[in-house]
Amino acid sequence: MGKKEVVRFKRVLHVRTVERDITRSELAERMVEEGAILGRINETENMRDDAVANFCAPSGAAVSPQELWFARQSIDLMERKLADDRHELETCRYKIEETKAELLTRHQNVQLMSRYVGRLEEKVDKALIDAEQKNLDDIASMRFKRDARGGASV
Repeated sequence: MGKKEVVRFKRVLHVRTVERDITRSELAERMVEEGAILGRINETENMRDDAVANFCAPSGAAVSPQELWFARQSIDLMERKLADDRHELETCRYKIEETKAELLTRHQNVQLMSRYVGRLEEKVDKALIDAEQKNLDDIASMRFKRDARGGASV
């Protein structure tokens, strides 16, 4: 194992980190979308509640059947919109849970790869230090042999 392998695995680590960051931003987008849907639901519920209150409130003036029909159709339309928005919210929350699970997996992959790269770097560093120590030992051994033979003065 050499430096090339460490560089290669660092690239893999970088790719996995980028994938995790992309998934994290997807999750943030989905959560913003969830908030927007909840806002629409609350707004529509308030409008519906006001419309129902107005529909049921006694009016001093005579109301034509056509006005009652239009008021009832408006309330029904709001109910259908609420049902659609609630379905959209359910779908959004399902996607949020999927994205959370995917983010967890990607985060675990990044941590795993990070630990592996760290161990590889330690092995490469140890191999370099061992090779350097071996060279120093060889030099010291050669000097010792030269001095033991009554070799040259330094």
